[in-house]
Amino acid sequence: MQFSSRITRLGGGAYYTGQQLLELGADVAVVSRLMLDEQGQAALKSLSEAGFDTEYIVMATGETAPLEIFLEPNGERTIIAPAGRSYPLTAAGKLSSAGVYINALALDDDLVDQINAQPLVVSQFPLKPATPRPADYVISSRDDVSDDLALAWQRARQIAGSRLKMLVLTDGPRPITLFDGSDAVEVEPAARIDTANTIGAGDRFAGAFLFALLQGQTPAAAVWDASRITAEWLRQRDD
Repeated sequence: MQFSSRITRLGGGAYYTGQQLLELGADVAVVSRLMLDEQGQAALKSLSEAGFDTEYIVMATGETAPLEIFLEPNGERTIIAPAGRSYPLTAAGKLSSAGVYINALALDDDLVDQINAQPLVVSQFPLKPATPRPADYVISSRDDVSDDLALAWQRARQIAGSRLKMLVLTDGPRPITLFDGSDAVEVEPAARIDTANTIGAGDRFAGAFLFALLQGQTPAAAVWDASRITAEWLRQRDD
């Protein structure tokens, strides 16, 4: 394999979602784990300087092991993650929020209980076996779930429990599907952007969707607004 360039940067679901929320004017706290080595300390400093509340981040002993993402010219991504990163996520403090976005596989029992006490919870649809977590909305790419919406809903309920109100399925430039277990509604994205680099777009969409819900928008209006904001971000990044 050959590559033309290599860049090390902050990333991941918490970062991209949080960045979008910060840009929309929200106060954002990150619940995550960083290492106490030089890279971990640098990441913590960068998050703080970017405006994130970092008091809930757990600093652990060990060496930072970044994800490797290979991005091909056609947009295909290959993600290589170090083995043994399945420690349950915990929070360094008690949560108090208007809304929560979850993009993690393993959560400890205390964190699950704290999440359940929050008024609005949006979760990414885990692609691997994961800790069930209470969630009002579950977001996924249409490519990552069954074409059978009833089956996709059943799997989402196994993750989110009885609190689940809606499954949100994005599909690139194609319509976004909202499914409540009985009825499906399709929402046309606000704009279509031709780009080969969609890294961070799904998490940005989730952040904008959560913010719109917090502003009182309906789910259909929220996904349309989130698609507009995400398309504008992709356009500006590619310019």
